[in-house]
Amino acid sequence: MKKPSALNARWRWLVGAAASLLLASVAVDVSLAMAEPKPAAAPSDDAKGGEGPDVLIFKDGKVFYGTIVSETATMVRFKGKVAGLDFETEYPKADILQMKKGERKADGTAAADPVKAATPGAVAPAGDPVPATGGKNRYYWIELKGELGAQISQTPLREALDDARKNSANTIVIEYDPVWTIDPRNPLPELAANFDEMFRAEAICEVFTDDIPKDWTTKPRITMWVKDAMGGSAFLPLVVPELYFASEAKMGGVGNLGELFDGVGDEVVRQKQRSLRLGHAEGWCIAGGYDFRLIRAMCFRNYVLSYRMSGGKPELFEGYPTNAGEELLTDDGEENNQDSVNQVLRGDGGNDVLTINARLAEILGVSRRTVDTRDDLLAAMDIALDSVEVKGRSKNIMRDWSAGVDSTKRTLLKLMDDYREVRVQQPGDQAARTKARGQRRSILEQMLRLIKGKFGEGLSPRWLGQNGIPSEADINTILEQIKIEQIKDRK
Repeated sequence: MKKPSALNARWRWLVGAAASLLLASVAVDVSLAMAEPKPAAAPSDDAKGGEGPDVLIFKDGKVFYGTIVSETATMVRFKGKVAGLDFETEYPKADILQMKKGERKADGTAAADPVKAATPGAVAPAGDPVPATGGKNRYYWIELKGELGAQISQTPLREALDDARKNSANTIVIEYDPVWTIDPRNPLPELAANFDEMFRAEAICEVFTDDIPKDWTTKPRITMWVKDAMGGSAFLPLVVPELYFASEAKMGGVGNLGELFDGVGDEVVRQKQRSLRLGHAEGWCIAGGYDFRLIRAMCFRNYVLSYRMSGGKPELFEGYPTNAGEELLTDDGEENNQDSVNQVLRGDGGNDVLTINARLAEILGVSRRTVDTRDDLLAAMDIALDSVEVKGRSKNIMRDWSAGVDSTKRTLLKLMDDYREVRVQQPGDQAARTKARGQRRSILEQMLRLIKGKFGEGLSPRWLGQNGIPSEADINTILEQIKIEQIKDRK
């Protein structure tokens, strides 16, 4: 038999090697068809014809780069690469946390990696918060404690919410515990001031009604845990659609609107001022999804409101109960129906105006549930098991704000003492009077800078008045008077 030549042997080797490679390729294709693709590195911009990649972020943490071919209401068809090999398959949308479409910048270069925002702590593009990987709900805790308009103010709240957005939180939990104090020796002026605190509350309410829809592409879930809400503080929870009450919580203490401005101006002017305030408060109530009649019952002593249960839900109606199963919330406050001063001061036991306690809050659908611990709240929100807390800067933000307000108050009190000690002596030499006026002017200008500064919003008109500190407008008037006095003194 003729021996095979070296050329034939080499040929047979090449054919065998090619067959082995073909079989290996088939095995890889079969394996890819049977197994789910693994996450791939982001393809270059050239791989998509000059566009950035589309990205699928799955609830289990996997991330795929490629092209979204098509999608229906329940499925998405996706084309990508695994280990350099193309694949195309469909995924249920129920398994997908987020889909990101590739974008280009104005200069034609690729946009930033669209999956970067999925990294914990990263800032989502265009201000859009991305939930955490692994399908976990991310909640951010904010404590609003102290005096409304001082420790509780719009600037630190905005900073905390911005920190929550940057940390990709999708649930905001607000622990609300403002202080409420009434001097029993002279309660009526303070009750009037309590209602007018609604204008101070308005700036804080706007953070929820205006800022969040503007700053967050995907609006977060917002929950407020009300531990107390009396006086002007009662208005803020009404803009939050998901409330929970603590057992001892009460919301009210603003039932003096009907008597506001009594003896000031004519009746037409008084009614316009009352209507203005009522309109603001009712607007917030409606924005939060609550019945505006609750506000009227909270604010007017002669407003009669009752409720009945219908189909398992509360139904409010004006007037007294006439049938069994109906319950009176507020009476007309006249003669024998008038509450005592102690009932008004306690915010409990009376019914001239509506004070919503934990029991009523649940009955009337204002509160979802009564809870007294943090764990109970998370359980009631149904996020106790599948959520992680975002450890942001909220506590530091609130602490630093409170410290700044306290420091500003101390400085203003010291400056006010200094101002009183400077006396413009009459008669006396002109130089001494000029020096004294200059000292007073310098002190007033320092006070004005503080009042107009960062922490100025934490200085309530009530606090300024109680401590004899002039307002911004008053300081400007005094400065002008000093100027006029100095001009006259030169003549």
